[in-house]
Amino acid sequence: MAEVKKVNETEVIKFTAEEIGKVNSFRESFSQITARLGEIEIENIILKTQQSKLEDLKVDEETKYRKLRQDEITLAGELKEKYGDGEFDIDSGIFTPAS
Repeated sequence: MAEVKKVNETEVIKFTAEEIGKVNSFRESFSQITARLGEIEIENIILKTQQSKLEDLKVDEETKYRKLRQDEITLAGELKEKYGDGEFDIDSGIFTPAS
């Protein structure tokens, strides 16, 4: 139990070593948790930045895909106009007109 001393009509209470130890333990735990929460938030910021960069890369690749697909459609139209309907064997390079 805490020790009570009377000094100049004012009571002074001194905490025990065990009580001071418990308070210090709480302070240290709160400090560690607060620091860890800060570290977690920094990691979260880093992850969000990486996710944003990945999303940008994805958008770029989707744009390239759409452009490539459009170019393919254009080429198919040009080949159809030039050679008519039929099948093209990419391995042999032979076009077989539709009957």
